[in-house]
This record gives sequence, C-alpha cells and structure tokens, in this order.
Amino acid sequence: MKASDSEPAEALRRAQQALSAGDVVAARRLAEKALAAGPRDTEAAEARDILARTGVAWRLLGYGAVAAVCFVLLVLVALLRSGHS
Repeated sequence: MKASDSEPAEALRRAQQALSAGDVVAARRLAEKALAAGPRDTEAAEARDILARTGVAWRLLGYGAVAAVCFVLLVLVALLRSGHS
C-alpha cells in the first residue's frame, strides 16, 4: 500500500467529522481534496455524496429572489397608491 492510498480515506474521515460538527465549507473542501487524490470507487462515491448533500440549492435561492422582488413591488405599489389619495 502506497502512502498516498490512505490520503483520500483520511480526507474523507476528516470531511465526515467536519460535516458532523456543522462545518459544511471544510467538509466540501476535504471531499474535493479526497476526489482529487484519486480514491477507490467507494471513497469516490462517499466524497460525491458529501458534495451532493452540501451543495447550494440554486433553485431555492432563485425562488427566494423572485419572492423578494414581488414583495418589493407590492410595497412600491402600496406606497404609490397611498401617496396619491
């Protein structure tokens, strides 16, 4: 066993610890490091799972942005209507 064979496993172990502690950024960084180190199939699947679970929900952020714009427009309409009465 080469010394580099344990590197992905160690990075994944630390990524799981970071994820358990709530440090998502460190968990993602360590999972990416493990993938870059050329892990075995099971380690690669685990690293991809960590990355998938900690990814940004872009669709949800988009819905939130649309809702915020709608709210601002409603407030502007209310302000414009109350100013002309």
